[in-house]
Amino acid sequence: AYKIPVEVVVPKTGKLQEKITIVGKLAPVRETLLSSQFGGRITKLPFSEGDAVAAGQVVATLVSPKAEALGQVRSAGKEMLPISVRAPFAGTILRKFHFAGDVVSPGEPLVKIQDSRRFFLWGQLPAVYLPDVHAGQPLMVSFPDLPGYRIQAKIEKIDPAVDPGTQMARIRATLTNKKHRLKSNLFATIRIVTGTAEKALLLPRNAVLRDAAGDFVFLKKNGKAHRKAVKVGLKTLDTLQIRSGLLPTDSVIVTGNYELKEGMPVRLEEKSK
Repeated sequence: AYKIPVEVVVPKTGKLQEKITIVGKLAPVRETLLSSQFGGRITKLPFSEGDAVAAGQVVATLVSPKAEALGQVRSAGKEMLPISVRAPFAGTILRKFHFAGDVVSPGEPLVKIQDSRRFFLWGQLPAVYLPDVHAGQPLMVSFPDLPGYRIQAKIEKIDPAVDPGTQMARIRATLTNKKHRLKSNLFATIRIVTGTAEKALLLPRNAVLRDAAGDFVFLKKNGKAHRKAVKVGLKTLDTLQIRSGLLPTDSVIVTGNYELKEGMPVRLEEKSK
């Protein structure tokens, strides 16, 4: 009688971590446009784009047209005094809209300042993973544009609503810019560990089959295939944790198992050298 050629493996014992990999993007925690409530001519704006400023530092000085015309900067009334525009927080000058000598209107932006010490990381989480993810869970963050640079963080917030178009929920973490390499709008790869199993019984993914009755494998015993129900735990791309139904000594069929039925005769396939 014809025997179906198969390959077998013995389950391995080891550690398995189930991870979700999603994409994310950095956004500033704080960012603002600085302007003056009074119009006038800029007398000082000594900063360039990329310069650091301290909280409370004077970023620009203006004088009103009236004060210039009278030449009395010490006269009474706020509009007659030099106007100082100060940084509300420590950060970096992202954009400079004007230079010394320019005349600006009240409320017209002078510079854009960003707190570059910390960034929000917003990740796009497929809704199907929501049951596996919670606030406080650790993340490993890497960046396609910064090879080898990794940061650990924790999920602080998960949006309660799912985007109806993408079926994604946003998650948020805060990253500290210790090495000054992080920038706004930088893309990130986020890995979330959703489960860890120590000393787990492991099988290649293609060894486990599924039908209406559930997960099962075929064991090779006495030259025949025997169906055995199993319970699967954690999963990775190529490996599964078997929670129950299997012994560490079982010979599990991995190749040729799709066409098998209970009791079919099988033989070990000779591997090509």
